[in-house]
Amino acid sequence: MSDPIADLKQRILQRPAARLLTDWFPRLDIHGGIALDLGCGSGAEAEYLAKNGMMVDAIDKSQAAIAYTTERCQGLTVDAIQGDFREFELRPGYYTLAVAINSLPFLKKEECQSLLERIKVALKPGGAVVLSVYGLEHAWANRKDMSFWMLEEFKLLWSGWEVLAMNEYKGPWPLVSGEEIFQHRIHLVAKRPAA
Repeated sequence: MSDPIADLKQRILQRPAARLLTDWFPRLDIHGGIALDLGCGSGAEAEYLAKNGMMVDAIDKSQAAIAYTTERCQGLTVDAIQGDFREFELRPGYYTLAVAINSLPFLKKEECQSLLERIKVALKPGGAVVLSVYGLEHAWANRKDMSFWMLEEFKLLWSGWEVLAMNEYKGPWPLVSGEEIFQHRIHLVAKRPAA
């Protein structure tokens, strides 16, 4: 008889890095440097980045997530940090890449906007962001503890940046638990101007 908790842990640890990252990272012309992984979860993105030559600051407030990341990234250049990334000190011009795949929607709108402004400053000129937020049609859009964006409103945050991709996805999305929900996601890949 299978153990549902062990099965869930196995699914979490085997989850591959997000396609948004694996599709775009090779095209970003980033070779080395330090990446910031906000809400690292199971460590899939941190592992991918470390295996592709990056040092990674992987941050998550969940003790379980940090344990997964530490286990998954053993022997790699990943610093798994337990903490609230809203309070994490981001040094100006320090990171080459910032990744936030499933974490930003779980901040209130003002907190999310403030963090995005801090991330922009923390990136080196020519550095990139690969991230996603939720749109207004998301299944959870009535939650007050989360943030949901209109595409045009989100675009405004990145004026002056080289936006390589800003795409919307609307449709069924599998959760790691096995259930499926309707997601409205906005995916962004953008580079800070070099000068």
